[in-house]
Amino acid sequence: MKKIKTLTVAVLLAVFAAFSVLAITSLNANTASAETTAETETAEQIAQKADSEIEPILWTSLSLAIDGGDGKVWATVKNEFTLFPSTVWVILELYSSDTYQESHLNMTLVGRESTLDLDMGHTLTITASTGGVQKYWQGRMRYKIDNDEWKEGNTGTLLYDADGNFLNIV
Repeated sequence: MKKIKTLTVAVLLAVFAAFSVLAITSLNANTASAETTAETETAEQIAQKADSEIEPILWTSLSLAIDGGDGKVWATVKNEFTLFPSTVWVILELYSSDTYQESHLNMTLVGRESTLDLDMGHTLTITASTGGVQKYWQGRMRYKIDNDEWKEGNTGTLLYDADGNFLNIV
């Protein structure tokens, strides 16, 4: 029993040390970037941009999935993990088309849901009826973490039957 406790403490210390090294490395990289910026910009320009350039050290993992059944299709985004507190703004969209389309731009927007902060372990889901028709579906998410740039992801185009059962990855 004592060996298990000692091993557990050792593993926790190793994980803590790894995260500390990661945080210090990121902090040093941000400091080096700021020093380079200071050489090429005036103090006034740096002061004007200071608020928007300060980025917390974090890591967030989001997953996007699409599924169906009972005459419906739904897309879900989940915040799987967030290291350090952050604000995760998510916009989730569900698209459909009677014919195969590679891009959501050529499909019909069926629904949109959003949240200003998707906390770790929480999900956001958008559901739509198939209308009793076999269609191609695509889930798309756009997300922004704190003051970072907007990013996006999608499920690809998938074929579901009239009952919402998955048929094929296209």
